[in-house]
Amino acid sequence: PTVQLDGVRTTLWTDPATTKVLLANKIVPLPTHGTYIDVKWTRRGPSVGYGFTIPSGRVDAATLAGRINHTGGLKFANLANGKTLSLTKFRIVIDAHPHLTAIVNGNPKARVSILRLDLSKARVSKPLPHVRVGNVGAYLNSTAAGALNGALGVSFFAPGIKLGTAYVNAHVAG
Repeated sequence: PTVQLDGVRTTLWTDPATTKVLLANKIVPLPTHGTYIDVKWTRRGPSVGYGFTIPSGRVDAATLAGRINHTGGLKFANLANGKTLSLTKFRIVIDAHPHLTAIVNGNPKARVSILRLDLSKARVSKPLPHVRVGNVGAYLNSTAAGALNGALGVSFFAPGIKLGTAYVNAHVAG
C-alpha cells in the first residue's frame, strides 16, 4: 500500500572536501526562506547541514518508492562575480534510478534532476508514524554541474562530485 507523508524534514550534510572547494572558490550555498541550517566540524573540515521541510509525499510502504516534496532550497552565490543560481522546492524521487529534482531560479516550468542519490549504504527504519532513511549519498549529475558552472561563471563543477549525505525523517499521515 501507498502511504502519505505530511511532515518533518530531510537534512543534507555537505561533504567536507566539497565544502572546502566551494569556499576556496568563493562559492557559498545560502539557505533560501524556510531552510534550516547548522554547521558541524569534522576531522575532514566543516560540514553544513541544510534542513528542508517535508510538506507532502507519497511512498510505497514496503519499498519506499515514490516522491517526497520539500520546501526551501539553496541559492548558490559566487562572491567573486556576484552571479547566483537558485535551486528550490526539492523533490526526492525514489525509483529505479533515485534522484532529486529542483526548480531553477523560481521558474516552476524549469524543474530538473540535479542529484543522483546513492542508496547502497542507506539505513532504513520505520518506527511508525515515522520513516527514516539515513546515509544517502548525494552526487551532482551532469545537468546540475553544467547549470552551476554556467550560471556562476566557473568551470570546476563536474558530474559525480559528492555534494553530501542526506538523512530523511518523514512523518506518515494518520
